[in-house]
Amino acid sequence: MIPYEPKQWWRVLFEFQRSPVFRTLILDVIGAGVWAALVVWIEQDVFRVAVPLGPSFLSILGIILGLLLVFRTNTAYDRWWEGRKVWGHLVNVSRGLAHQLDAQLLSTAPERRSVYAEHIAEFPEMLKEHLRKPRDFVGDHEPNRLLTALHRDVHADIEAGHLADGARITLQPLLQAFDDVLGKCERIRKTPIPFSYSSYVKQFVVLYALVMPFGLVGEFGYGAVIASMLAFFATMGLELLATEIEEPFGTDPNDLPLTSIGETIARDVREILGAA
Repeated sequence: MIPYEPKQWWRVLFEFQRSPVFRTLILDVIGAGVWAALVVWIEQDVFRVAVPLGPSFLSILGIILGLLLVFRTNTAYDRWWEGRKVWGHLVNVSRGLAHQLDAQLLSTAPERRSVYAEHIAEFPEMLKEHLRKPRDFVGDHEPNRLLTALHRDVHADIEAGHLADGARITLQPLLQAFDDVLGKCERIRKTPIPFSYSSYVKQFVVLYALVMPFGLVGEFGYGAVIASMLAFFATMGLELLATEIEEPFGTDPNDLPLTSIGETIARDVREILGAA
C-alpha cells in the first residue's frame, strides 16, 4: 500500500511516478488524442462532412457510463474496505486471545506461553500466503492446519490442568473468530467481480472514447482533441482504479499492507505473552 500524507495534497497531486493509474494510462490517453485528431482532421480538412452526432447524444451516453462507473468503483472499494475490516478484526482477536492466555498461563504453565505466541504470530503470515495463491490452487491449507493445532493445544492444556475448565467458554469465541476471519477472506478472494460486468464497462469506456470526437468536432473543432483526452483519462482511470483495488489481498501498490499488519500482530502477541 502506497504511504502518503493526505493533508499535503499538492504533493499528492504531482507525484505522478507513484500513481499506477497515471503510468498505465498515459500512452492510452495519447492514443485517444491521436484518434480524436484524426477524426477532426478528416471531418474538417478532408471530407468536410460532419457525422450527425451532437453533444446531446454524448450526454446521454455519459449519464449511462457515469452510473456504471459509480457502481463499479463502489463495488471495488467495498471489497477493499471489507478486507481491511476483516484484517483489523484479526488484530483485535489475536491480541484478545493473547491477553486471555497470558492471564491463565501465568502461574500454571509459563512454558506454554511461547508456544501459543508462535501459533498466533504465524497465522497472519500463513493467511497472507494462502490468499495470494491462485484461486484454483489445490494443496495444503496451511491456515486451517494451524488453527486445528491451536484448537487441539487449547483442549489438551485444559485436560492437563494448565488452563481452567472455564477456558472452554472464554476462549472458544476467540478461537472461532479466527475461523470467521479465514472464511471471510476466502469469500472475498474467491468471489471476483463477474467477468461480464467488468469487460462490459471497459468496452463501454472505449466505445465512448471512439464516439466522442464525432460529437464534439462540430462545436469545438480541434479542441475536441483535448476534451477527448480528458474524458478518456477520467473514465478509464476510474475503471483501472476499481480494477486495482477490487483484489485487496494481492501485491499491487494500493492493495492492503498485509505484511505490515501481520508484523504488528506478531510483535504485540509476543510482547503480551512474554515471548518477544
